[in-house]
Amino acid sequence: MNQDQPPEQQSTTQAFIEQVLNSLASGVLILDGKGTIVVANTAASQILMVAPEHFTGGIPWNAVTQLQFFSDILDEVQTHGKAVSRREIEVPHIEGGRVIGVTASPVQSQDKGMILLFTDLTQIRELERKAKLNTQLAQIGELTAGVVHEVRNPLSVISGMSELLMRRLDDESVQHNQAYLIHQEAAQLEKLIAQFLSFAKPFEVEKQRANPQDIVERALRLCERAAEQKSVRLGWNQKQDKFPYLPCDTKKVAQALSNILHNAIEVVDDGGLVELSIGQKENFFCFRVEDNGPGIEINKGESLFSPFLSKRQGGTGLGLSIVHRLITAHGGNVTYGNVETGGAWFSIQLPINDEEA
Repeated sequence: MNQDQPPEQQSTTQAFIEQVLNSLASGVLILDGKGTIVVANTAASQILMVAPEHFTGGIPWNAVTQLQFFSDILDEVQTHGKAVSRREIEVPHIEGGRVIGVTASPVQSQDKGMILLFTDLTQIRELERKAKLNTQLAQIGELTAGVVHEVRNPLSVISGMSELLMRRLDDESVQHNQAYLIHQEAAQLEKLIAQFLSFAKPFEVEKQRANPQDIVERALRLCERAAEQKSVRLGWNQKQDKFPYLPCDTKKVAQALSNILHNAIEVVDDGGLVELSIGQKENFFCFRVEDNGPGIEINKGESLFSPFLSKRQGGTGLGLSIVHRLITAHGGNVTYGNVETGGAWFSIQLPINDEEA
């Protein structure tokens, strides 16, 4: 500050400097030659979690606990008279621990003070760590998907050979039963592989103007065979209401709906009932599936949409994960619960327009 300025102008300049310093997101500390804190801005107090009054009144820097971790940097600057740039230090004493990036420079003046500029890098380093972990997980996923794909070839041979043996063996023989067991387990493994690859591979949603009834009819066609095998009644009222067109990928939404219908068909007893209904609720369109099966029982903290979590015998735990992934890609949601009279319900909600997604 220019000492030749009138007192009023000096006061204005001082206030301006303080305003500039306090507007910075980085912490600023200025020490004199004796190590006394001369200036500390608001960000310095916030980053180090130190009350502002601890930085006033000519307090030595080494009297502030959080600044003890800066001692090596301060000694280095004082000894060599050169700036230290972008040095990272860990300050575990601050709540949760902090990673702080520090730049310290000597002040070219008679008292040989120092300026410290520092910023909190904790969140940035945590994001970098998560990004690195996600990259590693993605690489593992690609490797796993490749291995699983290669398993399909020998699995097809096992399935084909077991089916051939079943044809050549007496239906009542022990060998026929063993071949049948091999064939069934191979089919279950093939189903798991198909769902795993469907879950692992990336996909794109191709939105078009879709008629909700077309989606329902497509999903029902995919489930007809499974329902016939268990004599399950698929209840569907072909309403003549005029429903709005949905901005969605018809095939993928129908796939998600058919997965839920398949699950319902598998959990109900032979001759059971699965009902499907559609309707509009505010700005969302709902597809609701109800069954009269055993209902849903999950432990606290679990989600049916978690991969490889299955509550039914023979389930892979990927079907509902794929459903959730398909619907959330449309900006929609999937919910579920138990019916009071027995059974379970699932609801798919899709935004009627893209602005709601």
